[in-house]
Amino acid sequence: MKLSDYKGEEALDVLADIIEPLTAIFADEEFQKLTKQKGTPAVKYVKPMIKNHKKELIEVLARLENKSVEEYKQGLTLMTLPLQVLDFINDPEIQNLFHSQSQTEPQPSASTGSAPENTEAKEN
Repeated sequence: MKLSDYKGEEALDVLADIIEPLTAIFADEEFQKLTKQKGTPAVKYVKPMIKNHKKELIEVLARLENKSVEEYKQGLTLMTLPLQVLDFINDPEIQNLFHSQSQTEPQPSASTGSAPENTEAKEN
């Protein structure tokens, strides 16, 4: 299931269950670098999620499938995991999180410091 499939109180329950593992995944340095690169294909996120955050990823995917972690692990195969991770990453709700996360970074401004003072004398 996708995050957008959950509504009302059930959506809050899902969020409560996945917020901690998602925070760990999204805070990952390699993951952060990818979110800052415009146009990064979703498939690029799969490796750092699997390599750096197996436990957290399985927690999230199991919850989204309404399964226990143990039950979810039993059905996990080499072919199903990458597809499920891609489905998760391509979820519009998750994409919104990626974009909002990269937009909260402080952006360099064109000017720094205070505005220059006009030192020319005014003509009367």
